[in-house]
Amino acid sequence: KAAYQRVRTPHLTKGSLYEKSGHLDHYRDAMYPSMDVDGIEYYVKPMNCPHHHKIYAARPKSYRDLPVRLSEYGTCYRYEKSGQLFGLMRVRSMQMNDAHIYCTKDQFKDEFLAVCKMYLYYFDIFGIDKYQLRLGLHDAEGLGKKYINEPELWQQTEAEVREALQEGNIDHVEISGEAAFYGPKIDVQVWSAIGKEFTLATNQVDFAIPKRFGLTFTDEGGREQTPLCIHRAPLSTHERFVGFLIEHFGGDFPLWLAPVQVAVLPVSDKVIDYARNVETTLKEAGIRVQLNGQPDKVGAKIRQAELQRINVMLIVGEKEAQDNRVALRRRFKGDLGTQLLDDVVTELKTEIETRRNTYRTN
Repeated sequence: KAAYQRVRTPHLTKGSLYEKSGHLDHYRDAMYPSMDVDGIEYYVKPMNCPHHHKIYAARPKSYRDLPVRLSEYGTCYRYEKSGQLFGLMRVRSMQMNDAHIYCTKDQFKDEFLAVCKMYLYYFDIFGIDKYQLRLGLHDAEGLGKKYINEPELWQQTEAEVREALQEGNIDHVEISGEAAFYGPKIDVQVWSAIGKEFTLATNQVDFAIPKRFGLTFTDEGGREQTPLCIHRAPLSTHERFVGFLIEHFGGDFPLWLAPVQVAVLPVSDKVIDYARNVETTLKEAGIRVQLNGQPDKVGAKIRQAELQRINVMLIVGEKEAQDNRVALRRRFKGDLGTQLLDDVVTELKTEIETRRNTYRTN
């Protein structure tokens, strides 16, 4: 829908690429050590950005081609010290839903706001009600050290980001000294249902690196111009976001998000064939289902499904098998009676497709 081109980039790259991007100067401590391959330094990829810049530069661009939006669900590697590792929240190998948008100055505000609104759209889907957008600005004392030494560009770009947020009526706070080394950024802080704060998303403006890579486009007058670049990661790393969701929902995922959505629990081996038919029907409807065919009592099977936090249990006995029905049971709601299998499948599909955040007592 957002007109991104999906790309894939290498996991291992020459160090010269990261020298050009500035990552070796500003980010070396968070990178794995280099490896020597035929006398050339190679690094495992800490970021997708330089690779996407190379893709952009592979063909000449006109103003008619912009904006160019490149996205990658790719793996990055960062050397986190052992004391900093923390479950899914801080890992060394991570999957990033990452993208870079190359645009003209006239297109910048619309593109930047579209990314911010994409974040808000995702938060609505996942039921994230408490969040804050923080605009990270540079600190003049860090120019040439922590930040690229382009004071005028910093002032200009920060003003444009501020104007974009104001025009889009997006609430935010400003924090000095929290910019990326190449430009101002938006960090999105979210709070889980139990009140814990997470940095979940980022939206960064890059006014410097495109020039380093010689990225250009031809404007309407036939002159070469350097595009602005927006770095966008709406849901952090896959690992971190899953960790946040586990805490946010307390493991009680809404049906559409649950790893296993339905457990089929036959009362005895006499109805195992019907239970398998129920399982097949659910799978064909695109529902994630688990059949418990163990020779346990049905009460034990229900307890096991409850411990696994499976939202929906379909209990089948001889009477249900004769009438093509199931006994429906849901977490936090208990026994909901016997219903036609087709009706249950329709109801579950509707709940999944509409992404209803019904869980716990809702």
